[in-house]
Amino acid sequence: MKIAIIQSDNLPYDKAKLSFFMHNAKKEGASLIILPEYVLNRFFKEIENTPLSFVKNQSNQQIKHLKNLANIYNLTVIAPVVKIINDKKYKTIVKIDKNIKYYYQQALMPYSHWNEDKFFDKKEMAPMVFKIDSFKFGVMFGFEAHIDKFWEYFKEKKVDCVLIPSISTFNSHKRWLEIFKTKAFLNHFYVIRANRTGSYKEWEFYGKSFGLSPEGEILNMLGNKEEIGIIELKKEKIKEAKKEWKFLEIEKSIKHF
Repeated sequence: MKIAIIQSDNLPYDKAKLSFFMHNAKKEGASLIILPEYVLNRFFKEIENTPLSFVKNQSNQQIKHLKNLANIYNLTVIAPVVKIINDKKYKTIVKIDKNIKYYYQQALMPYSHWNEDKFFDKKEMAPMVFKIDSFKFGVMFGFEAHIDKFWEYFKEKKVDCVLIPSISTFNSHKRWLEIFKTKAFLNHFYVIRANRTGSYKEWEFYGKSFGLSPEGEILNMLGNKEEIGIIELKKEKIKEAKKEWKFLEIEKSIKHF
């Protein structure tokens, strides 16, 4: 099975560009595409000062476009979008195929320079898990990847691949890469991270989206510009990693704590 990473800057109402990306993803044999954070909407610092009616209309139009394109190209789409319900603001990931399903972000950044936790409303739910063919996927936001509870949940659900839409800046690439390589290796997941490009004032969003194997090896890494990357998943690679390292088997054998 093949996954397409769509690495992009902001995509406001750009049907032609989305269609181009999805056409090429399908041409490469992909069954699923993943987009980074804040490409279907404006960046968070801009949304803070944007009328909610505009944000709501933008999100609705983008989902409408993606739904149409997903049907045309027979693709599953994973994409972050800001959802407005009765003047409440939610940060979500939408899964679009024949149906539309939302995951509401559970852990949000609480920092003074980037305080999503204060701005967005909350709706409690478990992380999104779904299946395509023989592969089980888990989905979470980039910031949530700092929290072990999410990784433990995906391990408990026996997912094969963790999909992580993100937006990162401040030269944090090496830290993120090491975190995800370790998580992929210890849990024998494929890990796919889609990261935004572009900038906001002096903040540069550096891209470098990547896919990691169940042994923590880099399968593909993109540059810092708008592009598409393909990651191929193989069920036997997961089985081989589990059989060789036996971490999960050993963990189950420890009963006294």
